[in-house]
Amino acid sequence: MVRLLLFCSIVLLYPIATKGQVSVSIDPTTFVMTGNPSQTDVEFHIQVANTSNQTIKLFWSKRMTNHPAEWFSWICDQTTCYGPNFNSCPPNKPNTLGVGESFDISVHMNPVLVEGTGDYELSIIDEEGNVLYTIEGEIIISNTTAINEAGSAKLSVFPNPTTDFFQVNGTPGLKSIELFNIIGNKVRSFDASPQKQYYVGDLNDGIYLVRMVSASNKVLKTIRLSKR
Repeated sequence: MVRLLLFCSIVLLYPIATKGQVSVSIDPTTFVMTGNPSQTDVEFHIQVANTSNQTIKLFWSKRMTNHPAEWFSWICDQTTCYGPNFNSCPPNKPNTLGVGESFDISVHMNPVLVEGTGDYELSIIDEEGNVLYTIEGEIIISNTTAINEAGSAKLSVFPNPTTDFFQVNGTPGLKSIELFNIIGNKVRSFDASPQKQYYVGDLNDGIYLVRMVSASNKVLKTIRLSKR
């Protein structure tokens, strides 16, 4: 009788044990999204990876607070881009990830010509409704950010991702290169010059913002750099 009870207990517990626990990795875990009031689509990309030992279904919810009333935001995930009226992922459109797979979820915002700041929360949720992670962000929209001057569109950073150095294409007219971490703190400043290599090998791996400043102290462009 004791053996029978033990066998029944094992059978009952087996589905629970084999189901496993849903786990994900997020990169980055916080962000600063900067833009100019004239932009109609300020965006930031976040990678979500399945670190479980099973296929999982993920959902999301968004919340933007402390921002000008004119602003509106939307989300693009593995399946589609949702309009500003969607504050969460529909239950019939999960983001399905196999073991080790990942997908890109992008935050988009239109400032509607209005300067200001705001806070953002993006939560990643499993199919049971559990919040696995909440990514906190800050939005900064200013006329001093990403100003379009002649030639700014040609500015680019390479290699990206990088491990030790990066360079900037289109350096004539640049005065300095400023490097910020993902929470907006300046971690490095360089004097700009053509063909110069900017060393970042001693910095922690993660996402950084490369801000390019002109001789007139205007921000020409801000580019996201991945340090690995």
